Amino acid sequence: MLSSGAMEPRDRATSIWYRIAGLIGQRDIAVDIIEGEIRSAQHEALLEAEQLVVNTLGPGGFGAESLAKTLRERAERTIRPTGGRI
Repeated sequence: MLSSGAMEPRDRATSIWYRIAGLIGQRDIAVDIIEGEIRSAQHEALLEAEQLVVNTLGPGGFGAESLAKTLRERAERTIRPTGGRI
Protein backbone atom coordinates (compact mmCIF):
# COMPACT_ATOMS: atom_id res chain seq x y z
CA MET A 1 0.00 0.00 0.00
CA LEU A 2 1.11 3.55 -0.53
CA SER A 3 0.54 5.13 2.84
CA SER A 4 -1.70 5.08 5.86
CA GLY A 5 -3.35 8.39 4.90
CA ALA A 6 -5.93 8.91 2.18
CA MET A 7 -4.72 10.27 -1.15
CA GLU A 8 -6.57 12.23 -3.78
CA PRO A 9 -7.70 9.88 -6.58
CA ARG A 10 -5.54 11.52 -9.26
CA ASP A 11 -2.45 11.47 -7.03
CA ARG A 12 -3.10 7.82 -6.17
CA ALA A 13 -3.51 6.89 -9.83
CA THR A 14 -0.32 8.75 -10.78
CA SER A 15 1.62 7.06 -8.02
CA ILE A 16 0.33 3.63 -9.03
CA TRP A 17 1.21 4.31 -12.67
CA TYR A 18 4.80 5.13 -11.78
CA ARG A 19 5.01 1.99 -9.64
CA ILE A 20 3.77 -0.32 -12.40
CA ALA A 21 5.05 1.39 -15.57
CA GLY A 22 8.24 -0.66 -15.54
CA LEU A 23 6.36 -3.85 -14.73
CA ILE A 24 4.20 -4.08 -17.83
CA GLY A 25 6.19 -7.14 -18.89
CA GLN A 26 5.57 -8.61 -15.44
CA ARG A 27 1.80 -8.64 -15.63
CA ASP A 28 1.14 -10.59 -12.41
CA ILE A 29 3.08 -8.13 -10.26
CA ALA A 30 1.34 -5.14 -11.86
CA VAL A 31 -2.08 -6.73 -11.33
CA ASP A 32 -1.23 -7.49 -7.69
CA ILE A 33 -0.27 -3.85 -7.10
CA ILE A 34 -3.47 -2.56 -8.69
CA GLU A 35 -5.55 -5.12 -6.78
CA GLY A 36 -3.95 -4.07 -3.49
CA GLU A 37 -4.59 -0.39 -4.19
CA ILE A 38 -8.25 -1.06 -4.98
CA ARG A 39 -8.62 -3.03 -1.75
CA SER A 40 -6.93 -0.23 0.18
CA ALA A 41 -9.33 2.35 -1.27
CA GLN A 42 -12.32 0.13 -0.46
CA HIS A 43 -11.03 -0.30 3.08
CA GLU A 44 -10.71 3.47 3.55
CA ALA A 45 -14.20 4.08 2.12
CA LEU A 46 -15.82 1.49 4.41
CA LEU A 47 -14.09 2.89 7.50
CA GLU A 48 -15.18 6.39 6.52
CA ALA A 49 -18.75 5.14 6.08
CA GLU A 50 -18.57 3.57 9.55
CA GLN A 51 -17.54 6.92 11.04
CA LEU A 52 -20.32 8.73 9.18
CA VAL A 53 -22.89 6.30 10.57
CA VAL A 54 -21.60 6.71 14.14
CA ASN A 55 -21.31 10.50 13.87
CA THR A 56 -24.67 10.96 12.16
CA LEU A 57 -26.88 8.51 14.03
CA GLY A 58 -25.01 8.46 17.33
CA PRO A 59 -24.68 5.47 19.64
CA GLY A 60 -27.83 3.38 19.71
CA GLY A 61 -29.57 5.47 17.09
CA PHE A 62 -31.58 3.50 14.53
CA GLY A 63 -29.35 0.44 14.65
CA ALA A 64 -26.17 2.48 14.22
CA GLU A 65 -24.05 0.11 16.28
CA SER A 66 -25.05 -2.89 14.18
CA LEU A 67 -24.53 -1.02 10.92
CA ALA A 68 -21.17 0.38 12.06
CA LYS A 69 -20.05 -3.09 13.12
CA THR A 70 -21.04 -4.54 9.74
CA LEU A 71 -19.12 -1.80 7.90
CA ARG A 72 -16.01 -2.36 10.05
CA GLU A 73 -16.17 -6.15 9.46
CA ARG A 74 -16.46 -5.62 5.70
CA ALA A 75 -13.55 -3.20 5.78
CA GLU A 76 -11.39 -5.77 7.57
CA ARG A 77 -12.39 -8.51 5.11
CA THR A 78 -11.62 -6.19 2.21
CA ILE A 79 -8.06 -5.43 3.32
CA ARG A 80 -7.31 -9.00 4.42
CA PRO A 81 -9.09 -11.36 2.03
CA THR A 82 -8.92 -15.07 2.73
CA GLY A 83 -7.08 -17.11 0.15
CA GLY A 84 -5.78 -14.04 -1.67
CA ARG A 85 -2.37 -13.64 -3.20
CA ILE A 86 -1.52 -10.42 -1.40
